[in-house]
Amino acid sequence: MTVSILVPVYNAADYLKKCVGSITDQTYTDLQIVLINDGSTDGSWKIMQELASQDNRIEIYTQANQGVASTRNHLLEKAKGDFVLFVDSDDWIDKNTIETLIHEQQKGDYDIVMYQLYGNNGGSVVVYTQEEAIKLFLEHGFFRGMLWNKLIRSNLFEGLELDETISFGEDSLLTWNILQRIKNVVVLKKNFYHYNRNESGLSHQSFNGKKFSSFMVWHDITSDTDEKWPQFSDDAHARSACEMTQILLAAAINGYKPDEQTRMLQHSIRHDWHLMKKKNVSTPTMRAFAWLVSRCYGLVLFLSPVLGPYYRKRYGLN
Repeated sequence: MTVSILVPVYNAADYLKKCVGSITDQTYTDLQIVLINDGSTDGSWKIMQELASQDNRIEIYTQANQGVASTRNHLLEKAKGDFVLFVDSDDWIDKNTIETLIHEQQKGDYDIVMYQLYGNNGGSVVVYTQEEAIKLFLEHGFFRGMLWNKLIRSNLFEGLELDETISFGEDSLLTWNILQRIKNVVVLKKNFYHYNRNESGLSHQSFNGKKFSSFMVWHDITSDTDEKWPQFSDDAHARSACEMTQILLAAAINGYKPDEQTRMLQHSIRHDWHLMKKKNVSTPTMRAFAWLVSRCYGLVLFLSPVLGPYYRKRYGLN
Protein backbone atom coordinates (compact mmCIF):
# COMPACT_ATOMS: atom_id res chain seq x y z
CA MET A 1 0.00 0.00 0.00
CA THR A 2 1.63 3.21 -1.19
CA VAL A 3 1.40 6.45 0.78
CA SER A 4 1.87 9.76 -1.02
CA ILE A 5 3.48 12.34 1.26
CA LEU A 6 2.87 15.80 -0.14
CA VAL A 7 5.06 18.76 0.81
CA PRO A 8 4.35 22.35 -0.30
CA VAL A 9 7.59 24.35 -0.12
CA TYR A 10 7.97 28.09 0.29
CA ASN A 11 11.10 29.73 1.71
CA ALA A 12 11.92 26.76 3.89
CA ALA A 13 15.65 26.44 3.23
CA ASP A 14 16.47 26.40 6.93
CA TYR A 15 14.07 23.54 7.63
CA LEU A 16 13.78 21.50 4.45
CA LYS A 17 16.51 18.93 5.04
CA LYS A 18 15.14 18.06 8.46
CA CYS A 19 11.60 17.84 7.11
CA VAL A 20 12.42 15.62 4.16
CA GLY A 21 14.88 13.58 6.20
CA SER A 22 12.11 12.73 8.62
CA ILE A 23 10.10 11.41 5.66
CA THR A 24 12.81 9.44 3.87
CA ASP A 25 13.81 7.85 7.20
CA GLN A 26 10.32 6.43 7.80
CA THR A 27 10.24 2.82 8.91
CA TYR A 28 7.45 2.36 6.34
CA THR A 29 9.18 2.57 2.98
CA ASP A 30 6.45 2.28 0.30
CA LEU A 31 6.29 6.03 -0.20
CA GLN A 32 5.81 8.53 -2.98
CA ILE A 33 7.32 11.81 -1.77
CA VAL A 34 6.25 14.88 -3.74
CA LEU A 35 7.61 18.38 -3.21
CA ILE A 36 6.49 21.49 -5.07
CA ASN A 37 8.46 24.71 -4.77
CA ASP A 38 6.04 27.64 -4.77
CA GLY A 39 8.35 30.40 -5.98
CA SER A 40 10.77 30.35 -3.05
CA THR A 41 13.47 33.02 -3.03
CA ASP A 42 15.80 31.54 -0.41
CA GLY A 43 17.48 28.60 -2.13
CA SER A 44 14.82 26.00 -1.32
CA TRP A 45 14.74 24.76 -4.92
CA LYS A 46 18.46 24.00 -4.90
CA ILE A 47 18.07 22.00 -1.70
CA MET A 48 15.12 20.13 -3.23
CA GLN A 49 17.29 19.15 -6.20
CA GLU A 50 19.98 17.89 -3.87
CA LEU A 51 17.51 15.84 -1.84
CA ALA A 52 15.89 14.33 -4.95
CA SER A 53 19.29 13.15 -6.16
CA GLN A 54 19.69 11.16 -2.95
CA ASP A 55 16.38 9.25 -2.94
CA ASN A 56 14.50 8.09 -6.02
CA ARG A 57 11.18 8.19 -4.17
CA ILE A 58 11.35 11.99 -4.15
CA GLU A 59 9.67 13.90 -6.98
CA ILE A 60 10.26 17.64 -7.21
CA TYR A 61 8.51 20.38 -9.16
CA THR A 62 8.73 24.15 -9.21
CA GLN A 63 6.31 26.92 -10.11
CA ALA A 64 5.90 30.67 -9.86
CA ASN A 65 4.41 31.70 -6.53
CA GLN A 66 0.71 30.83 -6.47
CA GLY A 67 -0.06 30.34 -2.79
CA VAL A 68 -0.60 27.38 -0.51
CA ALA A 69 -4.04 26.33 -1.82
CA SER A 70 -2.88 26.15 -5.44
CA THR A 71 0.31 24.34 -4.41
CA ARG A 72 -1.62 21.72 -2.45
CA ASN A 73 -3.99 21.23 -5.39
CA HIS A 74 -1.03 20.61 -7.68
CA LEU A 75 0.40 18.17 -5.16
CA LEU A 76 -2.87 16.25 -5.10
CA GLU A 77 -2.75 16.03 -8.90
CA LYS A 78 0.66 14.31 -8.60
CA ALA A 79 -0.39 11.86 -5.87
CA LYS A 80 -0.48 8.21 -6.93
CA GLY A 81 -0.68 6.46 -3.57
CA ASP A 82 -3.56 4.69 -1.87
CA PHE A 83 -3.40 7.23 0.95
CA VAL A 84 -2.28 10.85 1.21
CA LEU A 85 -0.54 12.71 4.03
CA PHE A 86 0.47 16.37 3.91
CA VAL A 87 3.56 17.63 5.72
CA ASP A 88 4.52 21.30 5.79
CA SER A 89 8.09 21.97 4.71
CA ASP A 90 9.12 23.65 7.96
CA ASP A 91 7.87 20.77 10.14
CA TRP A 92 8.88 17.14 10.63
CA ILE A 93 7.38 13.80 11.69
CA ASP A 94 8.48 10.88 13.86
CA LYS A 95 10.15 8.09 11.92
CA ASN A 96 7.44 5.53 12.78
CA THR A 97 4.54 7.81 11.82
CA ILE A 98 3.48 6.16 8.56
CA GLU A 99 4.01 2.61 9.81
CA THR A 100 1.83 3.32 12.85
CA LEU A 101 -0.93 5.01 10.86
CA ILE A 102 -1.07 2.27 8.22
CA HIS A 103 -1.08 -0.41 10.93
CA GLU A 104 -4.13 1.22 12.52
CA GLN A 105 -5.84 1.78 9.18
CA GLN A 106 -5.64 -1.88 8.27
CA LYS A 107 -7.28 -2.96 11.51
CA GLY A 108 -10.63 -1.62 10.32
CA ASP A 109 -10.11 -0.39 6.76
CA TYR A 110 -10.70 3.15 7.97
CA ASP A 111 -11.09 6.12 5.59
CA ILE A 112 -9.09 8.56 7.71
CA VAL A 113 -6.45 7.91 10.33
CA MET A 114 -5.91 11.02 12.42
CA TYR A 115 -3.53 11.72 15.25
CA GLN A 116 -3.87 14.38 17.91
CA LEU A 117 -1.49 17.29 17.73
CA TYR A 118 -1.00 17.94 21.41
CA GLY A 119 -0.33 15.68 24.34
CA ASN A 120 0.13 11.96 24.51
CA ASN A 121 -2.70 9.98 26.03
CA GLY A 122 -0.85 6.69 26.13
CA GLY A 123 -1.38 6.05 22.42
CA SER A 124 -5.02 5.07 22.91
CA VAL A 125 -7.19 4.67 19.81
CA VAL A 126 -10.82 5.70 19.28
CA VAL A 127 -13.04 4.97 16.27
CA TYR A 128 -15.75 7.43 15.24
CA THR A 129 -18.62 7.04 12.80
CA GLN A 130 -19.23 9.68 10.16
CA GLU A 131 -21.91 11.37 12.24
CA GLU A 132 -19.69 11.45 15.32
CA ALA A 133 -16.80 12.85 13.27
CA ILE A 134 -19.03 15.60 11.85
CA LYS A 135 -20.05 16.69 15.35
CA LEU A 136 -16.48 16.60 16.61
CA PHE A 137 -15.32 18.69 13.65
CA LEU A 138 -17.98 21.32 14.36
CA GLU A 139 -17.08 21.39 18.05
CA HIS A 140 -13.51 22.14 16.96
CA GLY A 141 -11.79 20.57 19.94
CA PHE A 142 -9.11 18.03 19.07
CA PHE A 143 -10.74 17.35 15.68
CA ARG A 144 -9.86 20.30 13.46
CA GLY A 145 -9.63 21.02 9.78
CA MET A 146 -5.89 21.02 9.11
CA LEU A 147 -4.69 18.44 6.59
CA TRP A 148 -1.31 17.63 8.07
CA ASN A 149 -2.47 15.35 10.90
CA LYS A 150 -4.65 13.09 8.76
CA LEU A 151 -3.83 10.08 6.61
CA ILE A 152 -6.66 10.18 4.07
CA ARG A 153 -7.78 7.60 1.53
CA SER A 154 -6.79 9.16 -1.78
CA ASN A 155 -10.01 8.40 -3.67
CA LEU A 156 -11.88 10.66 -1.23
CA PHE A 157 -10.24 13.63 -2.96
CA GLU A 158 -11.74 12.78 -6.36
CA GLY A 159 -13.57 15.81 -7.74
CA LEU A 160 -12.52 17.94 -4.76
CA GLU A 161 -9.89 20.61 -4.44
CA LEU A 162 -8.89 23.47 -2.20
CA ASP A 163 -10.73 26.67 -3.07
CA GLU A 164 -7.98 28.97 -4.34
CA THR A 165 -10.13 32.06 -3.82
CA ILE A 166 -10.01 31.42 -0.06
CA SER A 167 -6.84 32.47 1.72
CA PHE A 168 -7.58 31.34 5.28
CA GLY A 169 -9.32 28.13 6.34
CA GLU A 170 -9.44 26.55 2.90
CA ASP A 171 -8.05 23.32 4.37
CA SER A 172 -10.96 23.19 6.82
CA LEU A 173 -13.45 23.47 3.99
CA LEU A 174 -11.75 20.65 2.09
CA THR A 175 -11.69 18.49 5.23
CA TRP A 176 -15.39 19.21 5.73
CA ASN A 177 -16.17 18.10 2.17
CA ILE A 178 -14.14 14.93 2.64
CA LEU A 179 -16.06 14.13 5.82
CA GLN A 180 -19.25 14.08 3.76
CA ARG A 181 -17.86 11.00 1.95
CA ILE A 182 -16.45 8.88 4.75
CA LYS A 183 -17.77 5.96 6.76
CA ASN A 184 -15.44 6.24 9.72
CA VAL A 185 -12.36 7.86 11.26
CA VAL A 186 -9.86 6.37 13.67
CA VAL A 187 -8.06 8.77 16.00
CA LEU A 188 -4.74 8.00 17.68
CA LYS A 189 -4.41 10.01 20.85
CA LYS A 190 -0.73 10.49 20.32
CA ASN A 191 1.26 13.17 18.52
CA PHE A 192 3.69 12.32 15.71
CA TYR A 193 4.04 15.81 14.23
CA HIS A 194 6.54 18.50 15.18
CA TYR A 195 5.38 21.97 14.34
CA ASN A 196 7.91 24.71 13.69
CA ARG A 197 6.76 28.30 13.39
CA ASN A 198 8.46 29.63 10.24
CA GLU A 199 7.24 33.22 9.90
CA SER A 200 8.06 33.35 6.18
CA GLY A 201 6.38 30.03 5.38
CA LEU A 202 3.15 29.34 3.54
CA SER A 203 0.92 29.00 6.58
CA HIS A 204 2.20 31.71 8.88
CA GLN A 205 1.39 35.03 7.30
CA SER A 206 0.54 37.95 9.59
CA PHE A 207 -2.94 39.43 9.44
CA ASN A 208 -4.17 40.91 6.20
CA GLY A 209 -7.56 41.42 4.61
CA LYS A 210 -7.37 38.07 2.84
CA LYS A 211 -8.11 36.33 6.12
CA PHE A 212 -11.69 37.59 5.89
CA SER A 213 -12.19 34.85 3.29
CA SER A 214 -12.63 32.52 6.28
CA PHE A 215 -16.17 33.89 6.36
CA MET A 216 -16.94 31.96 3.17
CA VAL A 217 -15.55 28.76 4.69
CA TRP A 218 -17.95 28.88 7.61
CA HIS A 219 -20.81 30.19 5.50
CA ASP A 220 -20.51 27.05 3.37
CA ILE A 221 -20.08 24.76 6.38
CA THR A 222 -23.08 26.18 8.26
CA SER A 223 -25.22 26.07 5.11
CA ASP A 224 -24.26 22.44 4.53
CA THR A 225 -24.96 21.57 8.14
CA ASP A 226 -28.38 23.24 8.08
CA GLU A 227 -29.27 21.14 5.03
CA LYS A 228 -27.57 17.80 5.69
CA TRP A 229 -26.99 17.64 9.44
CA PRO A 230 -29.76 19.75 11.02
CA GLN A 231 -29.24 18.05 14.38
CA PHE A 232 -25.88 19.87 14.51
CA SER A 233 -27.02 23.22 13.15
CA ASP A 234 -26.55 25.07 16.44
CA ASP A 235 -23.06 23.57 16.81
CA ALA A 236 -22.07 24.83 13.37
CA HIS A 237 -23.37 28.36 13.91
CA ALA A 238 -21.78 28.57 17.37
CA ARG A 239 -18.47 27.48 15.93
CA SER A 240 -18.79 29.97 13.10
CA ALA A 241 -19.32 32.79 15.61
CA CYS A 242 -16.12 31.73 17.41
CA GLU A 243 -14.12 31.63 14.20
CA MET A 244 -15.40 35.02 13.05
CA THR A 245 -14.60 36.49 16.47
CA GLN A 246 -11.01 35.34 16.14
CA ILE A 247 -10.70 36.91 12.70
CA LEU A 248 -12.36 40.18 13.66
CA LEU A 249 -10.27 40.53 16.83
CA ALA A 250 -7.11 39.85 14.85
CA ALA A 251 -8.13 42.58 12.41
CA ALA A 252 -8.81 45.10 15.19
CA ILE A 253 -5.65 44.48 17.21
CA ASN A 254 -3.61 44.80 14.02
CA GLY A 255 -5.16 48.18 13.20
CA TYR A 256 -7.44 47.15 10.33
CA LYS A 257 -9.90 49.96 9.69
CA PRO A 258 -13.64 49.17 9.64
CA ASP A 259 -15.09 48.44 6.23
CA GLU A 260 -17.73 46.27 4.56
CA GLN A 261 -15.87 43.09 5.50
CA THR A 262 -15.63 43.92 9.19
CA ARG A 263 -19.32 44.83 9.22
CA MET A 264 -20.18 41.53 7.56
CA LEU A 265 -18.38 39.61 10.32
CA GLN A 266 -19.97 41.75 13.01
CA HIS A 267 -23.43 40.91 11.69
CA SER A 268 -22.57 37.18 11.55
CA ILE A 269 -21.32 37.14 15.15
CA ARG A 270 -24.31 39.06 16.49
CA HIS A 271 -26.64 36.64 14.70
CA ASP A 272 -25.10 33.56 16.33
CA TRP A 273 -23.67 34.97 19.57
CA HIS A 274 -26.37 33.43 21.76
CA LEU A 275 -25.36 29.96 20.56
CA MET A 276 -21.76 30.32 21.75
CA LYS A 277 -22.86 29.81 25.35
CA LYS A 278 -25.71 27.43 24.58
CA LYS A 279 -23.37 24.95 22.87
CA ASN A 280 -20.51 25.55 25.33
CA VAL A 281 -17.93 26.00 22.59
CA SER A 282 -16.27 29.09 24.06
CA THR A 283 -14.97 30.55 27.29
CA PRO A 284 -16.66 33.47 29.03
CA THR A 285 -13.72 35.63 27.94
CA MET A 286 -14.21 34.66 24.30
CA ARG A 287 -17.93 35.40 24.51
CA ALA A 288 -17.21 38.78 26.05
CA PHE A 289 -14.77 39.59 23.25
CA ALA A 290 -17.33 38.39 20.70
CA TRP A 291 -20.02 40.67 22.16
CA LEU A 292 -17.64 43.64 22.27
CA VAL A 293 -16.04 43.34 18.85
CA SER A 294 -19.34 42.63 17.09
CA ARG A 295 -20.91 45.79 18.51
CA CYS A 296 -18.02 48.17 19.19
CA TYR A 297 -15.32 47.39 16.64
CA GLY A 298 -14.05 50.96 16.76
CA LEU A 299 -13.56 50.72 20.53
CA VAL A 300 -11.55 47.49 20.19
CA LEU A 301 -9.49 49.18 17.48
CA PHE A 302 -8.87 52.14 19.82
CA LEU A 303 -7.89 49.79 22.66
CA SER A 304 -5.71 47.57 20.45
CA PRO A 305 -2.40 48.76 22.02
CA VAL A 306 -3.68 47.37 25.34
CA LEU A 307 -5.74 44.40 24.13
CA GLY A 308 -3.28 43.28 21.46
CA PRO A 309 -0.44 41.94 23.64
CA TYR A 310 -2.91 40.17 25.97
CA TYR A 311 -4.85 38.53 23.18
CA ARG A 312 -1.79 37.52 21.17
CA LYS A 313 -0.32 35.85 24.23
CA ARG A 314 -3.53 34.07 25.18
CA TYR A 315 -4.69 32.94 21.73
CA GLY A 316 -1.56 33.10 19.59
CA LEU A 317 -3.11 35.48 17.07
CA ASN A 318 -1.09 37.19 14.33
